[in-house]
This record gives sequence, C-alpha cells and structure tokens, in this order.
Amino acid sequence: MNFELIVASDKNGVIGINNTIPWHIPEDLKHFRQLTLNNIVVIGRKTFESLPNGPLKDRINIVITQNPHQYKNAESSSVFFTNMENVFNVIKFHQTENKKVFIIGGSEIYKLFFNYCGTIHHTQVLIESQGNTFFNFDTQSLSLIDKSDIMFSKNNSIPFQYLTYSPETSQ
Repeated sequence: MNFELIVASDKNGVIGINNTIPWHIPEDLKHFRQLTLNNIVVIGRKTFESLPNGPLKDRINIVITQNPHQYKNAESSSVFFTNMENVFNVIKFHQTENKKVFIIGGSEIYKLFFNYCGTIHHTQVLIESQGNTFFNFDTQSLSLIDKSDIMFSKNNSIPFQYLTYSPETSQ
C-alpha cells in the first residue's frame, strides 16, 4: 500500500497544542481540503475528536482507536473506527483506483505510517510556536520533489511554504 502523509509543522516540529493547531492559516486549510477531498483520510482518535466540525466531509474517515467497539453505533457511511490490527483491511475495503489514502495525524499515527508513505506533503510554518505535540522527520532520507515560494497568510501574515517529499529509492 502506498499512502500520502500530510502534515503542517512549525520550525521546531510543533504540530499542536492541547489538541488544537497553534496557528490559523486559511490558505493551508484550503490546500489540505483540495488534496484530501473525495479520498480516504486515516486519523487518530484524539485528532478526530478535536475536529471542530466533526468528520471531514466528502472523505472517508478511518479513525484508529484502541477501542473501536465503543464507537460501533457512531459509524456512518463515511466514518469507520478500527484498531491498528485491522486498519489495513479497512483501508483496502474502501480503497478504489480513484481514491488516495492520506495519513493526517496525529503524532503517533504519523510515526506508525511514515514508512508506508510514498509522498509527504509538508506545510512548513515559518514561525516558532508553543506546543506539546511534535512530529519531526528526517528530510535527509527524502527527496524534495516540489517546493512552493514562501507565502504569507492574508489574515495574519504568518509565513509558510509547501514542501513535497518522496522517500529516496536506492537503485
């Protein structure tokens, strides 16, 4: 299985504080939506519960939890709760040729799936934030395949940049 990981972090690898994102960049939220729309997102339970508007619309939400049986009645046609033991079967069941699988966090989920990802979409937020959730990955083992110009959020001037990586392949 070939997944895509999508993450936003600050200069120090901060991705969150108390189950919230420490910055607000509407342009990045729009970018995230465009990438993941009509696809499958794999998300940890804590991150899922922190979503302000519930499940991500127009996407299949696969939520990883140690206790999926607690959520059986909460399942809908677009939200599926599973554990790590069964997650690959659940993904395989929902994946079709036209659907990509995006790993969208949190920190533990990124670590568990990192080596399964063929593409890493990284929004580098060019500030230092307060945070208690981190995700750092070694870019030395990756090939930078795309890089945007540095942009500034229109509503708060936060600088950010999109970087796309692919794992290096040895030949």
